Formats: sequence, structure tokens, C-alpha cells
Amino acid sequence: MTGASEMKLLNYKVLKTTFELNEAFEFKNGKIDIQPSFNRDIVKIDDQHYKITLGIKISKEINKGPIPFNAEVVISSVFELPNWESEAANSIAVNTATAIMFPYLRTLTATVTMNGNVPPYMLPIMNISKLFN
Repeated sequence: MTGASEMKLLNYKVLKTTFELNEAFEFKNGKIDIQPSFNRDIVKIDDQHYKITLGIKISKEINKGPIPFNAEVVISSVFELPNWESEAANSIAVNTATAIMFPYLRTLTATVTMNGNVPPYMLPIMNISKLFN
């Protein structure tokens, strides 16, 4: 049986970072409700390797009210896990890899927004695998 302990993260890349300030937004006291959208893509390289692309998008199109910025962050990682597509290993391969990548996505999103001279947007800690299931 293949387990998560056999999984290896082989590389990590930042594919995209964008930030666009909404200069018309007026900061007021209180909480700003930002609803991000997430996406994930899994690509087979071979029987032992696969690439996961994980992204977050924050935009006025997906939020109900005004938001202070639009941003997008997309990262990808290549993983190694023998027979990762098998029924026994696939859930471990995809969900564990996504969980490994999430802190990178979370930190990069905060950095991009902080460097945009707005309060950093920190994604809450969450079970990211459940988000996609």
C-alpha cells in the first residue's frame, strides 16, 4: 500500500501574482468581507509523478460588496508518489499534496497584498482538501 510517507515534493513554482488596488474603496472601521475563489488542477506526468496547480482569486466579480483590491496567486508543485493514480493512493496523493501547498499559497497571498500597501489579506487556516471535495 502506498502512503503519504512515500510522497516527495520535487519542486515548487510561483506561476502568477497580480495585485490591483481599488482606489475608490473607502476603508471604514469594521470587517471587510472578502470571498476568495480557489482552483486546483491535477496533471499526470507519469505513473510516479504529478503536478498540482493551486490558485486563489480575489476579485470584484466574485464578491458581493466593494473590496479594496483584486488579487490572484497561482502556484504549482511536482510530486512523486509511486502509483499515485491507484484507488488506494489517489486521495492521499491529491489531498496531502494540496495540504502541503496551502501554506505557500497563504503566505504568498499575504505578501502580495501587504506589498500593495493594504493590510495583508491572511487566508484563514482551513482544511483545503475538503474545499475541493
